[in-house]
Amino acid sequence: MAANKEAIALVVDVSSSMNVAPHGQTTALQHALDAITLILQRKMFSESKDEVALILFGTADTDNPLADGENYQNIVIGRSLGVPDFDLFELVQNNVQASDNQADFIDAMVVAMDHLVQSTVGKKGFATKRLILLSNFCQPFADDQLDTIVKGLQNSGTQLNIIGPQLNDDDDDDNDGNDVPPTIDNNFGKEKSPQQRAGEAMIKHILSEVNGDSYSFMEALPALSYFQARQVRQTAWKVQLEIGTDLKIPVCGYTKIKDFKLKQSYKKVYAKDIESEVGSLRTYHKNDEEETEVEPEDMVNGFRYGNTLVPMSADDKENMKYRAVKCLKILGFTKAENIKRHHYLGDGTLVFVAEKGDEAAAVALSALINALYETNSVMIARRVYAANSAPRIGCLIPVIKADYECLYWIELPFMEDLRQFTFGSLPLTDDAVTNKKFKPTDEQLQVMDDLITSMDLSQKEDDDNSEEILKPKYTFNPYFQRLYQCLLHRALKPDEGLPELSPLIASYLKRPEEIERRSEKILDNINKLFKLEVVAQKKEDQSGEALFTEKGEGDGPAVKKQKLDDDLEGGMENIARAKVTEVGTVSPIEDFQALLSDKDEDLFEKACGQMEKRIEQIVMDSFGTQFYGKASDCVKAYRAECIKKSKPETYNNFIKTFKDILISKAKRDFWDQIVIDKQGLISKMECESSKISQADADGFMTDVKVEEETKIEPEDDADDLVNIFCLVSMGKFDNYETFFPTNGSE
Repeated sequence: MAANKEAIALVVDVSSSMNVAPHGQTTALQHALDAITLILQRKMFSESKDEVALILFGTADTDNPLADGENYQNIVIGRSLGVPDFDLFELVQNNVQASDNQADFIDAMVVAMDHLVQSTVGKKGFATKRLILLSNFCQPFADDQLDTIVKGLQNSGTQLNIIGPQLNDDDDDDNDGNDVPPTIDNNFGKEKSPQQRAGEAMIKHILSEVNGDSYSFMEALPALSYFQARQVRQTAWKVQLEIGTDLKIPVCGYTKIKDFKLKQSYKKVYAKDIESEVGSLRTYHKNDEEETEVEPEDMVNGFRYGNTLVPMSADDKENMKYRAVKCLKILGFTKAENIKRHHYLGDGTLVFVAEKGDEAAAVALSALINALYETNSVMIARRVYAANSAPRIGCLIPVIKADYECLYWIELPFMEDLRQFTFGSLPLTDDAVTNKKFKPTDEQLQVMDDLITSMDLSQKEDDDNSEEILKPKYTFNPYFQRLYQCLLHRALKPDEGLPELSPLIASYLKRPEEIERRSEKILDNINKLFKLEVVAQKKEDQSGEALFTEKGEGDGPAVKKQKLDDDLEGGMENIARAKVTEVGTVSPIEDFQALLSDKDEDLFEKACGQMEKRIEQIVMDSFGTQFYGKASDCVKAYRAECIKKSKPETYNNFIKTFKDILISKAKRDFWDQIVIDKQGLISKMECESSKISQADADGFMTDVKVEEETKIEPEDDADDLVNIFCLVSMGKFDNYETFFPTNGSE
């Protein structure tokens, strides 16, 4: 087993001095217990294999293997070294109390070191040992074992951490500009006693000898207040980086970033007996009168293909799977700017380095990384994790740091993963903004630019070097932190309700104070430049008859009908409607809009081409003006969608060609309808991407070539037409062409 565990001894001072504090302030003992609780809960929720021991000094009793006569008295090993659990939690929460006795913190450190050494002898897997001392150093101590404790820490490789009062430097005369004198405890606002100052001097000497660290209670508690996620030991993914058929470089891949998910280890238990786990039993029955039970082995999955259910057994599914070979093959090279940021896919990032111990692979990979870096290029690769895994496509980005070089793997989408959307641009130019009051002023644009600059997280205020304010490494997910807080509270106090939201977790949901301070003045300017006014809704005048037209069962004003959203109209008829594949003649506008709203594929060109054909078909098949209304609505819908999609040229090209067709086919009356409806060319005033000026659009509406037309003779009056229809209906003529030739005359 790899040496990745840590043995920790928590040494806590429970003497009477730890239980004294000014009125309204928390005692040092309570701070120490809070720190221990936070340490334990981080170990438990991260499912750490680290082992923890609890040593108390200043107790009324003595219970340690070094106690002999008058030595090592009032020191108790409260919990032997072991994996922390809720029993240790309860011990810290309920059984650790202050006493009226005193003990030497040097002796307590010796007992803790001896316990760590004796408990880890013969055990594998412990990489480090750590001793954490929590005390205010107000009790007497003896320095006769000072050399012993220093040599013991150095020889055993035990790290020393101190959590207590603020340790001031005696040689700092001006106290770093701090108004608090060095004899005042910064945590509790009281003057330090000579004994406490002597204890601090002793512990500072020990820290300097063993390169230990010290933290005040005010520093340690916030740093320990977040819950750590479960630590996962990295496993290398070994593969050959293949470039062509001849070049192969042995590399190893490690997970750099991975989307964290809660471990699904929650079990259903019987509420009256928490220790009893509850299982589930599922049975299947036919949908018949007897509800006949069906055994799982007699069932097979079915997939719907139209109205037919196609059975698919487990063997069929297995045979359908795509078979691949574990690989990391380079498909090609491209410039880094060709990989768009919004194309990044996947739930994590891998880091590839040369296989450990292979110097030839390290040299080859280093040369490749440097070449990519110097040419600002990346590699497009195909990655298959295992034989039963689906192939992935991604890019390998070169990364060069001061102490290492590597390749970052980021997954990229296939064609089926992309979604095409067409949106109109914001109308900020003078030609595009039809209503000038909607155009932002220079002051409004500048203040929004200042707001973005002030909320930049990449640089601290008054710093020359760029440094990120909200670092992901130190930013924890408040959802997970809140869940852990509730689990811990319910485990310790099962009969109480859930706790209030921790102030530390609440702070994750707020903007950083530095950002708040920098953007305060700019937000005030935004309020002044972007004035919001409450617009009173006008009440429409209604007559007395209209008020009482629709009533309920009793007397009184009309009952207001609930307004239905447009998307909810149609009910089950629209839900069961088949997918639209082309623009039909029955409901062309609805079909056209349905094709445009397809999120899986961009069908704009296809829908426009079909809409043009349907408009021409409806006009040409119309007897007189019978279908002109329907065709006119189609033209309006087509024109509106082209403006919305910023595709004016598509409509303009169509309307130019359609105008000539109408004139040549003796459908001048429909063109007149288009002119009346003002459905001509789309100008720059309507769409900024149009190349047609307003003058050209107006001229197009009036410029019509008058061609020779064959008119119906005056003697062909209504009575003659009726006679013609009667003859045709009686079968005297095969069709109307005898009377209405198709050479363009009316």
